[in-house]
Amino acid sequence: MEKRFKNGLVLGKFMPPHAGHLHLINTAAEHCEKVYVMICSLKSEPINGHMRFFWLKEIFLGNENIEIIHCTDENPQHPEECRSNNEFYLDYWCPSVYNRIEELDVVFTSEEYGEAFATYLAIEHFLVDKERNTYPVSGTAIRNNPFANWKFIPDVIKDYFTKRIVIMGPESTGKTVLTKNLAKHFDVDFVEEYGRTYYEENITPDRKMEREDFYRIALKHNDLLLDKHVSTTNKCLIVDTEAMTTKIFGEMYVDGYDDNRLDEIIKHQWFDLYLLMDIDVPWVDDGTRDFPKHRESHLNRLKEELEKNNKPYIVINGNYDERFEKAKNAIQRIIS
Repeated sequence: MEKRFKNGLVLGKFMPPHAGHLHLINTAAEHCEKVYVMICSLKSEPINGHMRFFWLKEIFLGNENIEIIHCTDENPQHPEECRSNNEFYLDYWCPSVYNRIEELDVVFTSEEYGEAFATYLAIEHFLVDKERNTYPVSGTAIRNNPFANWKFIPDVIKDYFTKRIVIMGPESTGKTVLTKNLAKHFDVDFVEEYGRTYYEENITPDRKMEREDFYRIALKHNDLLLDKHVSTTNKCLIVDTEAMTTKIFGEMYVDGYDDNRLDEIIKHQWFDLYLLMDIDVPWVDDGTRDFPKHRESHLNRLKEELEKNNKPYIVINGNYDERFEKAKNAIQRIIS
């Protein structure tokens, strides 16, 4: 079917791209043989411009008539920042467009500025859903409260806003059960502790834990975490233990233990909240636990490591029901 326009422009910050933006771009694609989507970013903005560019590239992968362009010109953002509209448009924004795109017929916007911008570009203006009735959302609303606007965020972007919560603590403090119960309560994914799986598969009465074992555990657990985080579209991800815990277990099992490879994993892993389990519940021997008399020193080492790495943590204590309630409330606060 013949299109009304040859070359169309959609321009914006896309911070982040949302359903309203996609509606605007798809509307342009319905009416144009070629659509240039120009994402404009400043170094000072809260969401990295290169990330936004690659999000849009991913979303429109395979759409041959849509080309994504990244504009990093540090232009003024509002006409009042310049001496006149002529300066704002003719000295800054028109050159930014025409230095990247040779020929245009129309610009698609949902904004007040669209008509003036089209006039300076010497092309038509196509207004799309200015009142945002189709998708009542904005980038600002998503940045302020992503979870209240979750349905408007494309799946490829959701993991950026997903909160990562880790449950950590000494042996026999209820981490595994709490992780599963929290994930069930919030209806989200969780990452199991890999150390237990590794121990059961590799350690026998004749084979003790060695230095290399702890690196393998930390590396594999981190890979599982990254895989789950990239694939999840949940508002939060609950994780059972992390590399600091593995490092401290290494110190407890291996005399003189030191491995800067774990320090590198710790340096690059991140969580929005660390829930540290206290030791005020009984120690239970499940066949994989070896340190009933070291729980206090283990807890103190975890606190030291968290504080050394400037990690935001909350100590969770009480009986198992109380722990669940405290952890649930802490997570609810961070996703609300």
